[in-house]
Amino acid sequence: MPEHQETSVGRADFPAPDFDVRDFARTAAGSHRESMDLTAYRSAPLSDATLRIVRYLQIVERATMTHLRSVLVTATHKDARITAFLTTWAFEKYWIADALEQVLLAHQPEGAEPDRSPFRTPVERTIRESIVANIIGVPMIAVHMTLGTVDEWLTQAAYRRLVALDPNPEFDRTVATFLEIKQRQLSFFEAQSRFRLTESPQARKLARKRLAKTPWPIGAKAEPAHETHFFFDHLFVTAPALVAELDERIDTLPGQSGLALIRKAARL
Repeated sequence: MPEHQETSVGRADFPAPDFDVRDFARTAAGSHRESMDLTAYRSAPLSDATLRIVRYLQIVERATMTHLRSVLVTATHKDARITAFLTTWAFEKYWIADALEQVLLAHQPEGAEPDRSPFRTPVERTIRESIVANIIGVPMIAVHMTLGTVDEWLTQAAYRRLVALDPNPEFDRTVATFLEIKQRQLSFFEAQSRFRLTESPQARKLARKRLAKTPWPIGAKAEPAHETHFFFDHLFVTAPALVAELDERIDTLPGQSGLALIRKAARL
């Protein structure tokens, strides 16, 4: 990770002033394999429905790299602090995906190889995105930070809901680790989003338009629509209060009220 100075830490007029990106990069969470007791699943396996969601989340977490390619061909890449954060964010999400893969393998016969056939790389219009986004310029940073904020709220809620529906001591511990990692990521995304949306009417307008058009969660395009429908049906359709809570949280972002993103994604 390139060295850079955190000279603006503590400034009230600076996005995420208390977030030390250098420390974030230095303490990034890597492989979780050594901390996982995969043998525990032999006597206490996860349900088929849970495993289907785990597989979906694994693919979504790994699809971060495709999303990152689109983000880093825009003005967002010109902000060294954000680039350093996003690179580390993608690294942590890669290892979360790896941990989920180990959970899936633990439920297969010994010696089974990972099933690579479901993995797809969604088609991204990277060149077109780059041209349009670079014409827009700096306000695109607010859009990307807001996308990250909403996605973190949604995926954290999904992990919590998953362990609530199918309690399992080993998986609960693994998810608790994920949530700690994701909460640190969220602290940067949300502070950046709120600051940049507040500062720019154009950013608020662009973010609102992009949020409404984005398939949720980020990375959903890597999976068939029926898998995304199952994700929402299993975790959220049966929890309308949670859906309302998430949409109310999105409403608090400057200029983003009334979108009902999660309700629409869950087809409620």
